Amino acid sequence: MTGANMPLAEKFGTKPLRLLIVGHNPSEHSWESGKYFSQPTNNFWKLVKESGLCDIEEGVNDDYMVENLCVGFTDVIRKHNSDSRVFKRDDYREKHTFFYKRIKDNALRVGGAPERIAFIGKKQYSMLFNPPLARVELGLQKEHPTDFPFECEIWVLSTPSGRSPMKWDQRVEPYKELADSMHLAF
Repeated sequence: MTGANMPLAEKFGTKPLRLLIVGHNPSEHSWESGKYFSQPTNNFWKLVKESGLCDIEEGVNDDYMVENLCVGFTDVIRKHNSDSRVFKRDDYREKHTFFYKRIKDNALRVGGAPERIAFIGKKQYSMLFNPPLARVELGLQKEHPTDFPFECEIWVLSTPSGRSPMKWDQRVEPYKELADSMHLAF
C-alpha cells in the first residue's frame, strides 16, 4: 500500500514528548514517503538544523527525532491535500476535537503531556480558537486555544513552505527562539 491507500503515521514515540510539532496537513509527498516535511521544496529540515533545534545531518530526520530526542510529529487535519488554502474554518472546527483526542490519548499512553507544542504556521493555531484569532505573532504564545487539553508551552513557528515570500532571517528566528527556550538540549 502506498500513497492515498496508506496514511502517514503520526509519530509520537514511547515516552513523554519534549516537543510536539504540529503541521496543518501532510503533503502528498509525506503521505507517499511516510516522512514528515519530506517535500523537497519544504524548508523545515533546513530551519531545524540552522536554528540549532536539532544538530543533525540535513535531510528528513523525523524518525531520529522521535526515537532519540522525544520530538513527535502530527497534524491538525489529516487529509490528502497539502494546500492549506483549501482548508476552511469548518474543516478546522470539524477536526479540532479529533486532534485534541489524538494528542491527549497519546499523553495518556506514554504517561505525560508534551512539554511544548509547536504549530508550524499560523493558520492551524488561529483556527483552533472560536472565533479564530485575527492576528498571530510568531514565537511563544500567551493564549491556549479553546478547550486545549494541556497546560504546556505553545509556540507558533513560521511556515517552511518554499512558496512563502518571508525572508530567511525572519523565517528562522522563531525556530532559534524555541531552540534557546529548550536550552539547546539536543
